[in-house]
Formats: sequence, structure tokens, C-alpha cells
Amino acid sequence: MWVIDVNRHNHQKKTRMGLRHWTSPDERLSTAGYRIADAANLLPDALLSAQPSRSVPALCHLVAGAALLLVASPVFSQTNQTQSEQGEYIARAAGCMSCHGEDLAGGYQVETPMGTIVASNISPSQEYGIGGYSRDDLARVLREGVSPDRRLYPAMPYASFRGMTDTDIDVLHIWLQDQEPVERAPDQRTDLPFPFNIRTGVMAWNWLYLGDRDLPQFGDPVLSRGAYLVDHLGHCGECHTPRNDLFGVQNDQYLAGEVIDGWLAPNLTSHPVSGLGAWAAQDIVDYLGKGTAGNIVQAAGPMGTFVQHGTSHLDEDDLFAIAAYLQTIPAIDTRSQDIPLLVPMAERDRPQHRFNQIREEMTQAQARDDLSEPERLFLDHCAACHGVSGQGQPQAFYPPLVQNAALRREDPRNLLTVLSHGVPAGKLYRMPAMPGFADELSDDQIAMLANYTRTTFGGRQDSTLTAADVGQARDQDDDMPATLRSLQVAAWVALIAGIALLVGGALLWWVLARRRGLRRQEGVKP
Repeated sequence: MWVIDVNRHNHQKKTRMGLRHWTSPDERLSTAGYRIADAANLLPDALLSAQPSRSVPALCHLVAGAALLLVASPVFSQTNQTQSEQGEYIARAAGCMSCHGEDLAGGYQVETPMGTIVASNISPSQEYGIGGYSRDDLARVLREGVSPDRRLYPAMPYASFRGMTDTDIDVLHIWLQDQEPVERAPDQRTDLPFPFNIRTGVMAWNWLYLGDRDLPQFGDPVLSRGAYLVDHLGHCGECHTPRNDLFGVQNDQYLAGEVIDGWLAPNLTSHPVSGLGAWAAQDIVDYLGKGTAGNIVQAAGPMGTFVQHGTSHLDEDDLFAIAAYLQTIPAIDTRSQDIPLLVPMAERDRPQHRFNQIREEMTQAQARDDLSEPERLFLDHCAACHGVSGQGQPQAFYPPLVQNAALRREDPRNLLTVLSHGVPAGKLYRMPAMPGFADELSDDQIAMLANYTRTTFGGRQDSTLTAADVGQARDQDDDMPATLRSLQVAAWVALIAGIALLVGGALLWWVLARRRGLRRQEGVKP
């Protein structure tokens, strides 16, 4: 049996059983069950043998049976508790709480070109959740996208969860059913236009795209574990792999990056410029475990949520396994980046912040009479937290801007989204809130601020963002692809034609029936 420490979001350690080298839950349950059954079987024998001539042996049997029950019951309880803890670990690794919330009540909204898909209640509520789900029901949901009462849209990553092991599904089901039920439905409901609101149509999507993906196999247990976490449990490819117009994953571009819900999910392949090739393994581990790496890259948006509720709870061995596997992904140059996102460790600046430094530097800067408008914007809205020279306040968890990855990225949408909407406090461990400026600054001013920080601190030679770029990033409107639009038009045409055919057929039947009736009436006249 292999015991590991799980790194919690609050940095407390909680001992769990490992997920690779551990005794099967079925074996432990079976062992405990046999002990309880054996003890229980002794009780009726003891009572039946409780005759005056054999009272002492009967009493011995009774005491022995009771003792075995006392010994066996804690073992069964401990085994069940351990399985529930393992189930929580699987839920974290699978990102369940990222969409369904810590209370599993659901409500997270995914904006797609087809409409809004809302995460459902997966608490053990009998009325609103999955309290009535058997273990096999859950397995079918995870592997086929089919619940007892409906089909699920592929926003639920069942295409990746198909690879989940039986053991992981077993313990996940135990944990889910062991949680507090939430007796309410999400405030919003999935709202898709016709014909996408007809869930039976998902069968066609499954026929086209739901299959066993040709993913690499490894003899190395660390790489195998990393592949399982990335490809299946963590379902990284669902967001980081380009999709076609029918929402199908393009497996030949696996982990090459995609735009999801208005955020750039970047290239995760090993390409040194477009992907993670310049990242050290420790960078990846820190990013997934803390939401920040080297004080120069921070998780935000949906990835920040996934780190907060998911990967920050994984043990270090699993995080290193993920890093090792990602570094083996074949490089794909998507030309989405012109300079490496992370500066190599040997070339990274180590900004230092001393007490009262920001106050002194701001006083000096504000006394200047030659400040440009971008400099003035930065002093008024950014320097108090990040410093006039961009050194940040690492001890207060305000990140440095010098060499910051958000400023080095060629695609500016994530930066512009953060500048517009901000980041709430507590999104990442100890991170303070980042205010958004959409209600305070114009789109021109936000673009000016982004251009200034990118060229001053991000190492970019130039930046020519405009108000139009800010508006596009802020509004995050995804137009329906032409293929889906054509499919929608064809469905409406078919529906109208079908209705017209039914009405026409009914009218024709009525006319013919009326004529036959008139003829019969004419035939019986005297």
C-alpha cells in the first residue's frame, strides 16, 4: 500500500491512499464483509445452543461473535471512509467542483456558439441531483454522456472521461453519494435554440466523435499516470484542443490551443515558443499547484477556477507526472506566439521590493511634468499595487509585471479580459482582488494601458491594440459557425416542410373523405 500526502488549497496535509499502488477497494470491502458475516453467523448458533447443559459454550460463542463484530465494524467503517476520501481526490482531479461548485449544486454557465449550457446539480438530492443514480448510472454518464433521464451535451467532457478506470468511478460514486444534498435546481437552465435543444440529436455527434482516442501508451509508470491525468481525468484536451464547426475535437491538433468561453486556452505541446517547451517541470508544477509560477505567470479565468477547485488539491507526485507527460507531447507550432511565454530561469529578473518603495517612487513620478498619458494611466490605476517599476509586491501576493507572461503573450484577449473585468479575491491562494476597469476607463484607455505595460514590462517590441480589440475581448460574442447555422436552417426547413406535409395530408384526406361521403349520399337517393 502506497501512502501519499495531498496538498490542500489551504496547504494543510491530509493523508490519503495513493491511486496507483493500493489494495483494491473491492478486496478491502470483501475482507471486512466476510469478517462481519462470520461474526453474525455465530450469533444464531450461540443462541440456538444456549441449552442448560451447554450454557457455558453458548456464552462463549455469543461473546466471540460480539467481539468479532466489534473488531470488524471499525474496519468496514474505515474502509468506506478511505474510499470516500479517494473519491474526493478523483473529483478534484476531474474538476467536478470547477463547474458544479464546492456544494455540487451546479450553475456554472458555459457560453457556446449554440447557446448557454448550465452545469447541473450533482449533489445526492433525489429530486434535483443524482441521489437516485446507481454506480452503473454514473459510469454511463461519465463514459457515454447518458443519464437515466436524458442525454448530456458534450460540454460535459464524457469523451475524455471514457478512459476513467472502474476503480476511480467506484470511489467517485461513493463520495458523491456521501455529500450533503442540495435541494434546489440551478438558477439558470440550459438554453439552446432549435434544433440543438433536442438532446436526441447528440446521438449523431456521438456517432461522429465519441470513440476511443489514439493516445500514447507508456511503459514508464510516471508518464502513464501523467497521461491518465491529462487525457482522461483532467480532460485537458477538451479546452486546449481546437474544435471543428460541429464542436468535434481535432485530434491531429491535440493540445494545440483553443478559445473557450472567450478565453484563450493556450498551446500545451512541447513547442519552445508556441507551447510549453521553455517551461521547466517545476514551473508546470507550481502553476497547477499554486496558480502561479516564478512570479511571472498566473492562472486566470476558467483555468484559475480549475486550479482553485482542482489541481491545487493534487499531490506533488501527480503534478510532476502531469509535467513529465506534457513535456513529451509532440510540438505543434501554431504561430500564436512570437517570443517565449516564460523567460528561461537563468535569464529571469528577480524584482526586489523594499518597505515604502512604492510610496517613494509614486511621489517622485507624480511630481514629473512630462508624464505621457499611458504613464499617467499606469500610475493612477496600476502602480499602487504593482509598483512604478513593475516590481510588484511578492510578499503581499501582488505579482511583478516585469517579464510577466500575460504581457508577453501575442494573443491579448486574456490580458484585455482581466483589465476589463478583473479577478475576484481568493481565486488563487492568498491572491488579492484585481479590479476591472470596464466601468472606469474607456476602451481606448484600456488599450493604451495594455500597450504600455506590454512594451514596458513584457519585453514586446511594440503593441498596437485598439479600442476594437478591447470591445471584442470584453463582449466575448461567439458567432455560430456557418456549418451549425446551415444545420439550423436545414432543421427549420425540414420542420416547416414536415408540418406542411402533415397539414396538407390531413387536408387531402378530409377532401377525399368528403367526396366519398357525398357519393354515397347520392347513391342512396330515391
